[in-house]
Amino acid sequence: MEKDNSRTLHQLKPGTTAQIKEIQTDAKMAGKLAAMGILKGQFITRKAGSSPVVVNVSGTEVAIGRETAKKIFVTSKKNTFLLAGNPNVGKSLIFSRLTGIGIISSNFPGTTVGLNYGQTQFDGESYDIIDIPGLYRLEEEWLIEGRKRNLFKELEYDFIVCVADASHLERNLYFLLEIMQLKKPVILLLNKFDEAQRKGINIDVKALEKLLGIPVIPAVATTGEGLKDLAYQAARIASHKTAESPLVIPPTPEGKWHAIGHIIHKVQTVKHKHPSFWEKLQGWATTPATGLPIAFCVLILSFFLIRWVGEGIIDFFDPLYENYYVPFLERIFGAWKDNYLGFLLLGDGGETYFGVLTDGLKIALVDVMSYVLAFYALLGFLGELGYLPRLAVLLDGLLHKIGLHGYGALPIMLGFGCKVPAVMGIRVLETRRERIIALALILVLAPCISQTAMIISILSPYGLKYMLIVFFALFVNGIVAGTILNKLMKGETPELFMEIPSWQVPKIRPLLRKLWIRMKEYLCDALPLILIGIVFVDLMQLSGVTNWVARIARYPVEYLLGLPAETTPLLILGFLRKDVSIALLEPFHLAPQSIVVACVFMAMYLPCVATFFVMLRESGWKDTFRVVALTLGMAFVSAFILRLILL
Repeated sequence: MEKDNSRTLHQLKPGTTAQIKEIQTDAKMAGKLAAMGILKGQFITRKAGSSPVVVNVSGTEVAIGRETAKKIFVTSKKNTFLLAGNPNVGKSLIFSRLTGIGIISSNFPGTTVGLNYGQTQFDGESYDIIDIPGLYRLEEEWLIEGRKRNLFKELEYDFIVCVADASHLERNLYFLLEIMQLKKPVILLLNKFDEAQRKGINIDVKALEKLLGIPVIPAVATTGEGLKDLAYQAARIASHKTAESPLVIPPTPEGKWHAIGHIIHKVQTVKHKHPSFWEKLQGWATTPATGLPIAFCVLILSFFLIRWVGEGIIDFFDPLYENYYVPFLERIFGAWKDNYLGFLLLGDGGETYFGVLTDGLKIALVDVMSYVLAFYALLGFLGELGYLPRLAVLLDGLLHKIGLHGYGALPIMLGFGCKVPAVMGIRVLETRRERIIALALILVLAPCISQTAMIISILSPYGLKYMLIVFFALFVNGIVAGTILNKLMKGETPELFMEIPSWQVPKIRPLLRKLWIRMKEYLCDALPLILIGIVFVDLMQLSGVTNWVARIARYPVEYLLGLPAETTPLLILGFLRKDVSIALLEPFHLAPQSIVVACVFMAMYLPCVATFFVMLRESGWKDTFRVVALTLGMAFVSAFILRLILL
């Protein structure tokens, strides 16, 4: 990160604080300046006015002539701090509050798998923030941008804000003590302080601050409580008004835990409380005898809830689209209806052409977005609740049989929303072997929410049976793909090691903020691609390319998949946007059995173009093409077998 911005004092903007880097005056003037406190290394703040230049130094205002100001070189003061802590302590939400940047925060570890950069203002001063992934140890390395990095050694920063979970203070203090060994200024932010109090945990903040010798701030990220105190302490560190901690930190893990026990005994008291039903339910959710039935009910309920909400939104907007929007467009563009431009804009009702302003917007904003909205609302609720890590624990035994541990379930779950963040999420897996298996499962097992929405939408008129066949076929293919790779690839699957966070009641405002961020991403990323895909299909139809491609690919499409040759262009479009290719099956009036075969093949055969390029970046071209070749082969085989069974 660029931290220095050298310029003359004359060039420094009013209101900016800077550090004097060099003074190029004669010795006599340098002596005069030094007598006023203006010397190399000193911090000064420029005031308004150009001649003379007025600066504030050590609480005193000094006027300096323009020519002398041009000979004083300064470096703009830029304070940079790391936002560090264990997984699931709320760093991303604090980062989002400080910077206003939309970072998705959830109640499960591994949400942040890269580096997030932002900027905030404390008392008029600019501060750069680096939000790093959740870590348990100082020496832990993360795979960032294709290589392993020790963030504390490689990044440039002035101080560290260590975020800890106040309801699990003892466990969080180990990482804090390691950070303090860096001899950098540290601020301890005790997040979830309200949750700790609800659990009967009382922390004497002043006593903790005295024992550690660093500022300690109780905070509640969801409400912003404590961030004003953070601004005050950051300003003190930037002004060099804090002393180094006198705490002697033991060098060994055993010594650190002994010191932590001493600290906890001095600062924390816990009131005895009988377990509530809510706390008992947390235990039931991770015990196989009760957790598996709970998981089954949650997944089934989620499926029907998404379908019910999505269909409800579609039923509301469909009449508005048919009775008001389409007639409005026809009145405006009626003169162009029967020429090429009219076909591109309005289509012909989906018989041959799909208009950008009609079918394109309806697919994107009604048919697909309705289910996307329902899915992300539910995912946000379960994530904030803290249920997803418990689901990972329950799935650990099953996933071990196909070469993953339970933590691999989290990227796969993300894949049901969008494969791009799911592929990025494989960084949290420790070995190349696990990452390749996870990639295959993400491509085969987890159709993204847009694909799922269109599969449900196109098959819903034929009943639940055909929808279940599609998802069961994908599930079986995922198990087969994982088993094949587990047998072929050398190595062993590491044991599961992850934190299971306490459940927390989701708050409406953060959930709505999270939902808005995700929907904004959908509108910015998916909507343009869907419209481009519609134009792509129409241009292929207008130019005759559709017929030419259909003739070439006629035999594998017709004889292996049992689909009309005219559907071949949709397979090409699927590389650009899979949900659109599935949606465009509807005008062909296929039998439900043929739609099932097409949906299974299109869900598996190739990743979309965005996912493909993210795979290249994360795993390299060799592993990417191996996984794609495997899934493409399995797509043809499974679709052919399904065709024989159903048709």
